[in-house]
Amino acid sequence: MKLTRLLLLLLPITLLAQPQPQPISVPVAAAQAIKKLYPEASELSWEKKKELYRAKFKTGKVDHKVWLQADGTVSRHEYEIKKDQLPKPVTDAIAKDFSAYTIGDCEQNDEKGATSYKVELKSPQGKKNVQFLSDGKVHSKKSDD
Repeated sequence: MKLTRLLLLLLPITLLAQPQPQPISVPVAAAQAIKKLYPEASELSWEKKKELYRAKFKTGKVDHKVWLQADGTVSRHEYEIKKDQLPKPVTDAIAKDFSAYTIGDCEQNDEKGATSYKVELKSPQGKKNVQFLSDGKVHSKKSDD
């Protein structure tokens, strides 16, 4: 009983002692770009990645990650999509080359005028995360099995 009381007293102190992430200073142009492009964005958080600023937010139930330059120019945008939103060349490639797998989470990535799709593929043997180009060609894959 005494040990439980001691632990309950020490818990808040331990939590306060944990390092807290430092807020970053987001350039006005980048913040304004997100507000203009995604006025319905909620749960917005920012992180600095090298020279880019990454905004993470939701629109409805969809998670988004947008990388922006300091001047507000969008460099990259990743967002969740449903598997029925994958283009036909991608679903055809999955059916042909990954027929033992089922489609899990899907994400569309728009960067430098090119679109690619990250697809989580599941099977009893494990998972694969495969990045497809719009034409269905595999760009990269990573196995968790």
